[in-house]
Amino acid sequence: MNRIFTLAVSVLLIVVTCAAGADKSKSPKLPDYPKQKNINAALKQLAKAKELAKGSAKEVADAVVYLKKAEIQLSKDRGNKHGSFKESAYRLSGQAAKDLENGLADKALHNIEEAIAATHKAGKAGED
Repeated sequence: MNRIFTLAVSVLLIVVTCAAGADKSKSPKLPDYPKQKNINAALKQLAKAKELAKGSAKEVADAVVYLKKAEIQLSKDRGNKHGSFKESAYRLSGQAAKDLENGLADKALHNIEEAIAATHKAGKAGED
């Protein structure tokens, strides 16, 4: 009887542990900047590009596509705001795409991270 009880408690403990671990393994949600759809879309594209930038040749090619999509999102409604965070993110994402095309993955990753940071700053400043 004790063995059955111990086995039942062990199984229950494993199920609870697995369920708790499943929640932690989800990727963190990117912050939403309300009413800034271009900023939010660019952040999603940049995050995906960052994931793929160090992968196989196909993944790197996909990362370039995501960077170009992010560049398009960042170019929308840009106007003549030279020196803005959004302009910096636009420039950095384009440079990262060129770096990946030239096989400079480490430099591209640095530019992607800088573009993500600039895009967050643009979102906080309401530059969309």
